[in-house]
Amino acid sequence: MITPPSYHRHQKSQLDRTQGGTIVSFTTVRHPPAGFPDAPIRIGLVALDSGAQVIGHILGEAPMIGDRVAPRMRMARVTPQGLRIYEVAYESLAQVSVKDHFVFEGYILALTGPSGVGKSTVNNILCKALSEYVSPVPILTTREAKKGDDGEYIYVSHEEFITLQDRGLLAAATQIPSNTEDRMYGYCKENITAIWKEGRIPVVVTEMHLLQGLSRTFGRRAILSCGLLPPGRSRRAMLSQLLHRLRARGRDTEESIADRVKNAGADLDFFTQRRELFDHLLVNDDLTSVVDALKGHVLRTQEERA
Repeated sequence: MITPPSYHRHQKSQLDRTQGGTIVSFTTVRHPPAGFPDAPIRIGLVALDSGAQVIGHILGEAPMIGDRVAPRMRMARVTPQGLRIYEVAYESLAQVSVKDHFVFEGYILALTGPSGVGKSTVNNILCKALSEYVSPVPILTTREAKKGDDGEYIYVSHEEFITLQDRGLLAAATQIPSNTEDRMYGYCKENITAIWKEGRIPVVVTEMHLLQGLSRTFGRRAILSCGLLPPGRSRRAMLSQLLHRLRARGRDTEESIADRVKNAGADLDFFTQRRELFDHLLVNDDLTSVVDALKGHVLRTQEERA
């Protein structure tokens, strides 16, 4: 019998299992039982970011104790009746942190956060201050140009955007829910690679879907990922800050602002749900402090690569 307390425990368990974590221990089962793939599988104990510990299937070629892992939904086995059973498995991420070493040709500095948190402002100041090392990547968008846009967008039609996406020319793309405008955003692969060829670091302004798209295209280790949060001790206080900032900049209608605040709630939840996608989380309470922190990360990385 399903009771409210048991249902609540089940829901909490499911939520826990969809978080990232760290491998505590693991073992290899060389002869899995009937119904499982006929190949060795790794079963490990994972300490989740919530503090809970779970046992699950560990994916990856050479996992190690202490590795960060991300949750992945996968088919576990097929029953004799042909029913496919799915489970949450854990994929071992790069063993070397992006913050410490860069063994690839180039990397991307990603600034992620909800609308109104100040991503574009931080991006503009940082790119002007460190123009020798970094360069902004233009954002492809289907929305109309607005007062306050500062040359960071390339405006295209909905049809042009879809064509580029279908041809595989976009490194990441997303459509932001809105009741007032067509808001598709993306990044062209060639714009990012062109900056790498110049010997500089591409800087992108993203939200949760664009960040995940860039990670799939270039690999998680190719991204120095910084999340920007509004000040506030609670979720409600942070959303209130965003609402105030969106109104103060005078670029959007009240209906558009309502859309953006609604989407901002999901963006804030994303910081907790996909913590493994971020190297740094910065509260944008003082603009100078945030820019200085990012300058330090970029310059330190340049010294390590020299």
